[in-house]
Amino acid sequence: MHIGFIMPSIPNYSETFIINKMNGLLNHGFKVSLFVAGKGNSTEIPLSVPVYYQVNVNNKLYLFFAFITTFILHPISCIRFLNLERDSHGDWTKALKHLILNVHIIGKSLDWLHFCFTTAGIGRENLSRAIGTRSAVSFRGFDIGLYPHQHPGCYNLLWQKIDKVHTISDDLYQKAVDLGLDPKIPYEKITPAINIEFFKSNIGKHLHNPLRILTVGRLTWKKGYEYALKSLVLLKNAQINFEYHIVGEGDYREAIWYAIHQLGLTDNVILRGQLSPEKVKDEMEWADIYIQSSIQEGFCNAVLEAQAMGLLCIVTNAEGLSENVLDRKTGWVVPKRSPEAITEQIIKIKNMDMLQYNKIRKNAIVRVNDHFHLNEQIKNWSNFYRID
Repeated sequence: MHIGFIMPSIPNYSETFIINKMNGLLNHGFKVSLFVAGKGNSTEIPLSVPVYYQVNVNNKLYLFFAFITTFILHPISCIRFLNLERDSHGDWTKALKHLILNVHIIGKSLDWLHFCFTTAGIGRENLSRAIGTRSAVSFRGFDIGLYPHQHPGCYNLLWQKIDKVHTISDDLYQKAVDLGLDPKIPYEKITPAINIEFFKSNIGKHLHNPLRILTVGRLTWKKGYEYALKSLVLLKNAQINFEYHIVGEGDYREAIWYAIHQLGLTDNVILRGQLSPEKVKDEMEWADIYIQSSIQEGFCNAVLEAQAMGLLCIVTNAEGLSENVLDRKTGWVVPKRSPEAITEQIIKIKNMDMLQYNKIRKNAIVRVNDHFHLNEQIKNWSNFYRID
C-alpha cells in the first residue's frame, strides 16, 4: 500500500513525530512518499522516503514544462481535476493555479493521500478524487485551534471531500465538528508517541534545592512562556529558590528574553536554545518539575517525554494537554493564563513528602509506557489505512 504524505516543507526539528511515523510504516511494509512545497529549514533531518517538491512558480520556463508534461502524461487526471475545481469554485483561473501547484502529485500511483496538517488540504480538496485515491487529514493544534479564526469557512470544501480523519485529541476533534466537519465521516484518535526505550527515568530522586524547573518547546507565543515566567516571579517572592531552563528556539526569543529581564529573573532563567535529543534527555534528567504553560496546544510530545522521564508535570488545560496529563494522577492540570495556579501547584509539590510525589511520577511513567510508545502508534496507523 502506497501512502502519500503532504506537508508544507520537509519535517523540521519539532516535527520528528512525522519522521517516526513514516519510518514505522516503511518497516511495516508500506510504501511512503512525501510531497512538500520546499525544504524549509530542516535539511539536517535524514529522510528514507522519496521527496517530491512543488513546482517553483518563479521559474516560468520550468513551470511551463512541468505543466505541459503532466498534462500530456496524465490528461484524464488533469481534466478531472480542472472540472472538479470549476464545479467547486466556478473559477477557471483558480482551477489552473491549483493544478499547477499540484503537478508534482498528479500522476503518482497512491492508495492514500494524507494531509499531515489540515491547512495542507486547502487548494487540494479535489486532488484525491482527480487521481482516484482516498484522502485523509490530520488535526493539529494550529490548524483547528487558530487558523480557522482568521480564515472563517476555510475548511468547508475539505469537509465535503475527505474520506477519513485523524485527530490527536478528543478536544481537537470536537472543535472540528464545531467548524462543520460531518460527524459521520470515519475518524480515529491516534495520539503522539515517543521512544520509551530512549526516554527512561529514575523515579526515586529527591527534589533539589534550588528547585530545578524545565520547559521544552518552540519559542512561540502560543506556548505561554510569559505566564510561566510570571509564576516564577511569585515563586521568587515566596522565597523559594529555583533555576528554570527553557529548551527550544523560535521567533519569540526576543520577547521572552525581554520578559526575563523586565521581571528580574536573569539570575534564575537560562535559555538553552535548540538541543539534540540526547541533550534534551540530559535536561530532563537534571530537572525536578516540568511546566507547559501553553495557551493553545494540540497534545505536546515534550510533555510525554517529561512524564516518561519521571518529571512532575504541571500543564494548562489548553486543548489536548488535559488528555496528555491526567490531573492529580500523572501530573497536574491548571487553568491557562494563570501564573498564580502554576505557582500554587509548585509550592504544593515542594511541600509534598517524597512518597506522595513519587507515586505521581510512577503513574506517569507507567501510563506513557503502556499507551504512548511508538510500536503501538504504528500498529494503530497500519489499521487506520486498512481498506475494508
